[in-house]
Amino acid sequence: MTGKVRTILALAAAATLIGGSVHTFAAEPTTKDLMEQIQQLQSKVQELEKKQDQQPQISRSADQDRAIADVLKDAQQRSQWLQNDTMMSNYQSGKFTLRDETGNFLLHPWFQFQPRYVTNFRENAPGGGDDTQGGFELRRMKFGFDGNAFTPNLTYLFNWATNRKTGNPDLEEAWVRYQLADEWAVQGGQIKDPLAHESMNSSKYFMAADRSYPVDLFTGGDNYVQGISLIYTAGPWHAYGAFTDGARNNFNQNFQDFPTNNANFGVAGRVEYKLMGDWGDYTKFNPIGLKRDLLVTGAGADYTQAGDTGFLLHTVDAQYMLTTGWSFYGAYLARAIQDGPVSSGAPAPAGFDGYDWSLEGQVGYLIDKWEPFVRYTYTNFDSAEFPAGAENVVHEITVGVNYFWHGESAKFTLDLTYLPNGAPQTDDGSGILVNSGDNEVLMRMQFQLLL
Repeated sequence: MTGKVRTILALAAAATLIGGSVHTFAAEPTTKDLMEQIQQLQSKVQELEKKQDQQPQISRSADQDRAIADVLKDAQQRSQWLQNDTMMSNYQSGKFTLRDETGNFLLHPWFQFQPRYVTNFRENAPGGGDDTQGGFELRRMKFGFDGNAFTPNLTYLFNWATNRKTGNPDLEEAWVRYQLADEWAVQGGQIKDPLAHESMNSSKYFMAADRSYPVDLFTGGDNYVQGISLIYTAGPWHAYGAFTDGARNNFNQNFQDFPTNNANFGVAGRVEYKLMGDWGDYTKFNPIGLKRDLLVTGAGADYTQAGDTGFLLHTVDAQYMLTTGWSFYGAYLARAIQDGPVSSGAPAPAGFDGYDWSLEGQVGYLIDKWEPFVRYTYTNFDSAEFPAGAENVVHEITVGVNYFWHGESAKFTLDLTYLPNGAPQTDDGSGILVNSGDNEVLMRMQFQLLL
């Protein structure tokens, strides 16, 4: 066999090995397998080259030399890429992350899916007669990503929510936070107003299918605002201060004041004190994975001005969770209104001053994968907000059970809510419809998938 033929066969063998390496990379992209194949490739090419060099009577062409050099160069580049892998993927604790080896860049994509079936029965509904409404809805379909960029001190979160009535994605939350020092951080963008614990916590970690009636009405549920906040964290203390566009669902709006937008401005603050436990467990209401008993108390206030009307929202709350499975939550939430009305209720006399207040208590008990729970809220609206004789007191009694297939990542919730006095204002996000003074019963079945 001539040297020329052997050279051609060597190149063919090298090309075959490279093709096999690429195929293996696509099928089984493990660093160990690829390194072994690259080492085999280098050894075979070097062996073929050595044999060729031992036959001086046959000279290689310049094209053959370049082809072998390209093969060796490609093998060397693949080896360096594998040995100096700059991006690493990881799936741990229900999260998939992509990060560099230094930890300066991290990306965590995620989505939340909450399909829900709702049935609502109202006795003597508006318009006369009893009324039953029922059907399916995609209560929440959210997607986004969070992480850090350039340094672990610069974190971010961007989140879109699909409108359950139109199917259109809307920007819900978008912020950047920088850790100025061990105890101080600044955050800006579209954020949650630092007021009520139940609003600040994500809908991923509720005990019932949704937030309570007074929280939805007084704060707007998630209570997203546009603004900037200063955050202080030291030992058992958390404190927040914020300057915003106001706490009346004032998000995805431009810089203009009321009445173009919902408010002129808002200032808010909240203080939390941890008596025991870990701060990471304070972001949820279920004791899933709880390692230490948790007890945290908090208080917050927000003043928002809309035109000539001022709102002072204020709250005091406490959360207690035990490793035995018990969980407790209680809150007082109120709002003082000056020079109303700027209200979603019925028209009230111009210039009225009012005070709405509520009490909430919630108890749950985790038994393996099951969690029965009960929640009660009492809401007293100022009578000046509604026509004379309208019911202004709301009792919300909810009982239900959660089943956790895979913790909060795959969860089923069934609950029943009874409102013996009905509700003077609609909260269709939780399934409550207006029905002043008569019985209202609500049933919700919901599945949650988190990835």
